[in-house]
Amino acid sequence: MPGNAFLAVPLGTDKRHELSAALSAASPGSPVPGKRVHPENWHLTVRFLGDFEDVVIDRVAAAIDEHLDVDRGTATAFGLGAFPKATKAGIVYVAVDDDGSLNAVAARCEELVREVGVAPEERPFVPHITLSRLRPRMDVARLIGRFEPFAVRFPVESVVLYRTTKSPDGVRYRPLHTFSLR
Repeated sequence: MPGNAFLAVPLGTDKRHELSAALSAASPGSPVPGKRVHPENWHLTVRFLGDFEDVVIDRVAAAIDEHLDVDRGTATAFGLGAFPKATKAGIVYVAVDDDGSLNAVAARCEELVREVGVAPEERPFVPHITLSRLRPRMDVARLIGRFEPFAVRFPVESVVLYRTTKSPDGVRYRPLHTFSLR
């Protein structure tokens, strides 16, 4: 089945609602520009895989299922950021800090996907939740500077293997497998 695959820590419905409310309260009247990611699609990617055949995705799932030996933890969404930088943003995101569990999950997933033959990730892991994509890129430094600090804590309890699908309503992320942390 075609479509990009990725491994991500999901956000529960209650945490997506809490984050949405925190974002609204942090900067009333200053909407995030660009093509918004619908809150039902909010997640924290720990490893992008790309468009692979099902047999490769099955090998990734088997490796993660058998060897994802990482402890549960917590993370906190706390503010806005932009990639590659605020003055020339292509992506606006919610910055995330954690107790080390996200970095541990990302590092272990990286090891496991390499073992099944997926090329190494070239970019460093930066914990974030994508809010919008900007085409063309734009300067969002003032927007980011206007946001008040907020904190939404959420559990890091599982990793989900998703496949991107397109529908008339837009992009959807279809969960293929869920892997619990210890």
